[in-house]
Amino acid sequence: MMVSQHSVNNDPEKGVGETESLHDDEGSTNSDYHTDGQHSSNGALTTGGNNVEHKSHSSNVRWSLVLPLISYWTLPAVKSFELRETIEIAENNADNMFGQLRTFATSITSNEIDSPNKFPNVSVAHFDLRSGEISNITGIEMLLYVPLIEQSDRAEFLAFASENQDWITQDYAVRGWDPSKLVGNFSSDIYECTTCEYEARGGYDKSDEFFSVVLDKLGYDSDNMSAPIEQYGPRPINADLAMLDLFSHPAFKKEIVSSLEYDLPVVSEVVDLSFLLDAIQPGLTASSDALRSFTLNQVKRSFDKDSKTAGYIVGVFPWESVFIDLLPPDVNGIYIVVESDCGSVFTYTANGGKRDISELGDRHEPKQVYEGMAVRSQFFSMDYSPGATTRCSFELIVYPSDEFLESYESDDAGLYAGLVAVVFIFTALLFFLHDKYSKKKQEQVAMQAKRAEAIVTSVFPKEVGLRLIQEAAKDEADKLSSKKMINNFLVEKTDAYDSGNRSKPIADLFPETTVMFADIVGFTAWSSMREPSQVFVLLESIYRDFDILAKKRKVFKVETVGDCYVAVCGLPEPRFDHAIVMSRFAAECVLKMADQVQALEVELGPDTADLGIRVGLHSGPVTAGVLRGDRARFQLFGDTVNTCARIESTGRRNKIHLSKETADILTGMGKGHWIIPRGDKVTAKGKGELETFWLKNIKGGEGRAAIDSSESDETHVQGDQMMDSEGEGRSSLQSTVERRIKASNDKKVERLINWNVDVLFSLLQQVAQQRHDAEIEPDPEDAIAELEEELSVPVSESGRTALDEVVEIIELPRFNASSRGTTMMVTLSNEVQEQLREYVRTVASMYNENSFHNFEHASHVTMSVRKLLGRIVAPDIDGDDAQELHDHTYGITSDPLTQFAVVLSALLHDVDHSGVSNAQLVKEGIDIAKLYNNKSVAEQNSIDLSWTLLMLDRFAVLRQAIYSTEDELRRFRQLVVNTVLATDIMDKELQTIRKVRWDKAFSEAANFRNDTVVETTNRKATIVIEHLIQASDIAHTMQHWQVYRKWNARLFFEMYKAYKSGRAAKDPSEFWYEGEIGFFDFYIIPLAKKLEECGVFGVSSHEYLNYAEQNRKEWEAKGRSVVKELAMEAESLTIDFHASAELSTSERTGRAV
Repeated sequence: MMVSQHSVNNDPEKGVGETESLHDDEGSTNSDYHTDGQHSSNGALTTGGNNVEHKSHSSNVRWSLVLPLISYWTLPAVKSFELRETIEIAENNADNMFGQLRTFATSITSNEIDSPNKFPNVSVAHFDLRSGEISNITGIEMLLYVPLIEQSDRAEFLAFASENQDWITQDYAVRGWDPSKLVGNFSSDIYECTTCEYEARGGYDKSDEFFSVVLDKLGYDSDNMSAPIEQYGPRPINADLAMLDLFSHPAFKKEIVSSLEYDLPVVSEVVDLSFLLDAIQPGLTASSDALRSFTLNQVKRSFDKDSKTAGYIVGVFPWESVFIDLLPPDVNGIYIVVESDCGSVFTYTANGGKRDISELGDRHEPKQVYEGMAVRSQFFSMDYSPGATTRCSFELIVYPSDEFLESYESDDAGLYAGLVAVVFIFTALLFFLHDKYSKKKQEQVAMQAKRAEAIVTSVFPKEVGLRLIQEAAKDEADKLSSKKMINNFLVEKTDAYDSGNRSKPIADLFPETTVMFADIVGFTAWSSMREPSQVFVLLESIYRDFDILAKKRKVFKVETVGDCYVAVCGLPEPRFDHAIVMSRFAAECVLKMADQVQALEVELGPDTADLGIRVGLHSGPVTAGVLRGDRARFQLFGDTVNTCARIESTGRRNKIHLSKETADILTGMGKGHWIIPRGDKVTAKGKGELETFWLKNIKGGEGRAAIDSSESDETHVQGDQMMDSEGEGRSSLQSTVERRIKASNDKKVERLINWNVDVLFSLLQQVAQQRHDAEIEPDPEDAIAELEEELSVPVSESGRTALDEVVEIIELPRFNASSRGTTMMVTLSNEVQEQLREYVRTVASMYNENSFHNFEHASHVTMSVRKLLGRIVAPDIDGDDAQELHDHTYGITSDPLTQFAVVLSALLHDVDHSGVSNAQLVKEGIDIAKLYNNKSVAEQNSIDLSWTLLMLDRFAVLRQAIYSTEDELRRFRQLVVNTVLATDIMDKELQTIRKVRWDKAFSEAANFRNDTVVETTNRKATIVIEHLIQASDIAHTMQHWQVYRKWNARLFFEMYKAYKSGRAAKDPSEFWYEGEIGFFDFYIIPLAKKLEECGVFGVSSHEYLNYAEQNRKEWEAKGRSVVKELAMEAESLTIDFHASAELSTSERTGRAV
């Protein structure tokens, strides 16, 4: 054994911090695992120093006057028991431990050479007995034999392991144990460690792609390597541990890679190994505070110098086994601080007569005299040339303690202690006032510096942020605060530029980077249908997930511009695997985006799950630095950034588009199987034709394939919409992600159901809350039931239709101040929510499979209603003035039951719609048209079907939540009837009546009517609700162009189907262009202006009017070509229109009411 490198100062004639060489003798040199320091060039051991950095504080200054006296009197006594002897004992313990493991590993190689079986198909005879002997000798708690398995050996090894599963029972028989005590089962396959706890420690953890690159260079198949546990002991009692893949555990993985790179044994950091020890002694780690590491000792395929590693003997040891028997029984209090370059720091307190203690962190007594007496030793260090990975080496620092020194005090200790106490008290008094005066100021300065540093490092890369602080402090540190310094540096003064005295910018050229641009496909259209808060919920949720992935992959997020996410890998710290890291990051982003938009659809509404992401990657040099001025930012510049933007914009939905430069780097690093040529060249602005590639077959964080290499067509993307070679058209499924999102219409319907239930249940909660706050007592159940029966008499019996129930004024509740400001929250039962869900699900099933009048469109209308209701505000009114807000919004915002009824009506308004107009139903003379007197046939049918459904017994609890009094029931019914029938916009007579009612409410003549204030308010509320539902029913015409095009095309297809089925008189392609122009001019734009005139919708009225006018202008320019494309597409649809035309008369009469 080679003695470790020591340094100590225990000579009173030398100053604190000076060193003295203690040992330089050499021991045996045939040890693979020795605990020595670095050698000099001539083979002799070099000595080290104890250059301990001390921070100067006022208290340390006081001690510095006293401690030299203590050191002079006590250090000669310490020499009687030199601290370095503790390290020598620890070295002997370690040499014994690793010598036993090395011998065991060598015997396995020797036995394999003489055996017919060859690695990895080798097992160790009597493994349990041999591991028990080594454990007794060394204190190692557990040994494992772990072969390295590559893909080519996997099947044969699994067969061999299956045949040799009886090794434990054989050892049980030798020991005379009952084999029935063995629990668990042997796994037939290698499995990953899914429950292992591991916390990476600072500065040592590496990413998976980093290790993959190292293994690939060493000739190992990194994607398919495993290290299963084949045998373990002593005294195994649980067979479940067998075949656990240690390569799946981060701590074992990085140590295996390090061992393979350096071809040496390794020792790990301190790590939780309970998942291993529980297989031989359950509860051992729970009952012990011992700190543990493991060591990997190579089992070679042969004794040749260049022989490859076949596997490992793994030893799990507590550090107390290294530090056993360090002190005699009458000596206590030696601190052994163990520091490692892989993040572990802990303290072992050695006692001769008391229990030893292990604790994380540096726990020694922080006295300056003890720092000078410390003995240091490089422990478990080995000679090796630096490589890509970081081996875990340790340094032992042995400190004395007060308790230790008490054993060696001189006889005059009392006298000297009294003298020292007097000097200390006097010195303390001198510094007390100074400490009191400066403490608060120091704390303020430290806090300012900390805040300034946190702000800068949150905006810029850590290295750049620290450099900013350093640069800012150079000339102004003596006169400015940290905040001032940074501000002056980031924001240059105008005269500084004029004079040429400006400070040097922080900027560098980074020659090897990979840049990513990621753009949300469909975002612009989607956001036009949402509240601003919903837009930010989406962006924050997605970008937060991307930021987490970026931090994990060590990718730097540059910025977000709108819905575009920009990131770079390869700066500020250069890395050779930047293209691989960015490819994995991009693949994870695509998967995370798909998962997030589906999860958010319940909160953010229909079409959220249809959003996609388009990603572009390009590699090359970039100029990066801090662009100073107002709102200084870290920015990227150069052709690489511009090219990446072009690569992204010419990509496709849910695919990762690679430049040739990035593809070449991946191919050069052995990842050519990740890419596939695009086929056609893309034309990029300013770049001409570019050869590009798709990224494929990358596994994401959950092991899922993120990108599919299949190519079904040659579509391309323009802007946010999927386009085919002829322009605008149907989107195609481009990848596995896209197929998962749109795999089933049923899944989309279920998401729509969940969203509608969430919206309606939230309003029901508000209804219940207001009812509770206003102390409204429910009416008798019999009275409610009688009124329900009265309102539910079939039209065939009563002769009274829903249209007959329409009123000019719906009386809303008056303002009730007592119903506001409560602190008690009312919660509806789960039964209410479940009945609501069942009701919405049944309503969804009652919608026919039309292109336009379907459940998805009803949900779209519901979303628009919800948005407009949320915008019914008075911007110039203080939110605390509830009475004024109630009056300004005509009471709509004060009554959650009104809002619930309007939202529910939007969901119900097209139930059982047959896909043809009311005029056609009347023309066909079907029974349902006659039943409703040929007026608003589809709308009245929807009301009666939905109401009849709600009155079923299985929705009794839901009804009780909606209304509890006869007045609430009547108002609810009236709101549903008025709202749904308002969606019949094609009946000219009804339109005329509504125009007259609008004039009564909002024209100048309305001011001269004799109506009471309450009547005027309710009249306005009624007409506003009707126009709200009308605007929502055609909301697509007042939203983004893409949204308008989507629903316009669906309505065209529905009418084209009706025409082909003989249920419409005209081919829609003959009048569609002119019809849309007229629809905009005479209905849509006037309706949008009415929303603005009524004065309660805030900025939404301006938004709707602007979109309507823009879409009208766009349609006028593009409409004719759009109609041609729609006609061609409708003709090519695989719909059997002729079969549809042969529907029986009974099928056309609708459901019986």
